[in-house]
Amino acid sequence: MNKKLKTFLILIVSMFVIIGGLYGYKRYKEYDTYKKDAVFLLDFLEDNYPFFEVKEKTLNYNFLDYKEELVKKISKSKNDTEFIKNVSLTMNLLQNNHSRVSFNSIIFNNSDLDDSDVNLKEKTEYWADKYLKTAYIPEIKFKYVQGKYIVTKSKNKEVPVGSMITKFNGKSVSDYLYDNKEIYYLLKDSKRDQYYIYEDFYFKRDSSPDNIEIEYNNEKINSTIHYDPYSKEGEEWYYGNFTNSSDNNILLDIVDEGKAAYIKIRSFDGEYMTENEKTIQKFLLNECVDVDNIIIDIRGNTGGNNKFGEFLIAALSDKPLYMSTYDCFKDTKFMDEYYFSKMLNQEEINESQIPNNNYDLNNFKIYNKDIIINPYGNSIKFKGNIYVLVDDMVYSASEYFISIVKNTKFAKIIGTTTGGDGLGREPIATLLPNSKIAIQFSSSLSMNSDGVVNEEVHTEPDIYIEQDLNDYLEYLNPGLDNIERSEYDTVYNKVIDMLK
Repeated sequence: MNKKLKTFLILIVSMFVIIGGLYGYKRYKEYDTYKKDAVFLLDFLEDNYPFFEVKEKTLNYNFLDYKEELVKKISKSKNDTEFIKNVSLTMNLLQNNHSRVSFNSIIFNNSDLDDSDVNLKEKTEYWADKYLKTAYIPEIKFKYVQGKYIVTKSKNKEVPVGSMITKFNGKSVSDYLYDNKEIYYLLKDSKRDQYYIYEDFYFKRDSSPDNIEIEYNNEKINSTIHYDPYSKEGEEWYYGNFTNSSDNNILLDIVDEGKAAYIKIRSFDGEYMTENEKTIQKFLLNECVDVDNIIIDIRGNTGGNNKFGEFLIAALSDKPLYMSTYDCFKDTKFMDEYYFSKMLNQEEINESQIPNNNYDLNNFKIYNKDIIINPYGNSIKFKGNIYVLVDDMVYSASEYFISIVKNTKFAKIIGTTTGGDGLGREPIATLLPNSKIAIQFSSSLSMNSDGVVNEEVHTEPDIYIEQDLNDYLEYLNPGLDNIERSEYDTVYNKVIDMLK
């Protein structure tokens, strides 16, 4: 081998060694950074998250059994996109809809999140962009109705609207969803012992297709569902073009031949509250004094501001309503900084003072909280019947309202079991130390006055009525935009029949 060729080969080999070394060093630095955040995240959740025992009871799994496995998975992320995906999947495994990776500036402000070394807004936008790269939109939507998984929207000609999904990848739909609880937020139909998800929560985190079996016109059909990378167009197709606003957040009407008032509230969002309260107050004072019944429809209302529900009670009631609850916080330094030092006019109690408690609260601080709602001076002091329509999407602030309604017997609750987690405080957040990803979580294990954990049992209606499957399939045929108060709205129509 001549000298020049030998020198050239040595240079090439040296260059590859240097490049390989630089790449290896870069991967080591990434691994080290990811691992430090992973260890911080899992340790932080173990110390502060209040619902591990709840989820072990309701979902039959212990999150902390997977702690080391989750640290390894996050640490071995190949890049930032995979890292944010693995962090968010870990948060999803908590199976609490308040607990997740957060891009919400309101949560940041409530939690006093700040970091003088970085621009938190820019960091959040960076991670939000990476997060969207891990979202994949399916070519169908489905909704759980009376134990069946009904296709409500489809781009796949082999899977028509109205067909029933019976299997996912050879498993029952319930088993498939349970086995993928790091992706999907699960709800439980205790009546049928089946898991399901909200209709709008069927996004996936990769593009791998799923094989499904459907039933349509008494025929079994096998097909494949594909998933497209997130796009604005895909999102618009999936969710539709309805945009909520102060104007369409509420619907007020006199029904049942003038005998009943109907109040629909889509959201308790604080942004709409001031204007909506004025409109509702005027409606109550001007049109509801002589009605026999008032129907408050909060189906689909996922919460917002607790004050919205309190307003409804204060505008209708003729006497103060009282409810005693219990807030149980993990006894940690973090929680001390955020809560214990700010607990004003709340009594700290011990575990033995909670009635019917069946939870281990040794590592918790417990506070008794009294909720008192006084009627407004211009309350209509309604003496007739009040009915509140609910479903599984009633959550957070709307769950807070319905918990008060249930405990004080302020109204009859009609519909299905609600979504839960409504008695605690607003979610709080912290930053992962290296990536500056914000995670938010429910801070308190909150109990009703009878000592029952709201996140475990949610709220059962006084009268259980669910959407009828045949009515729903009939609704899908003409392609109506909204089932509410149509001839196919089983719950509403049964309530109207009850009033006659």
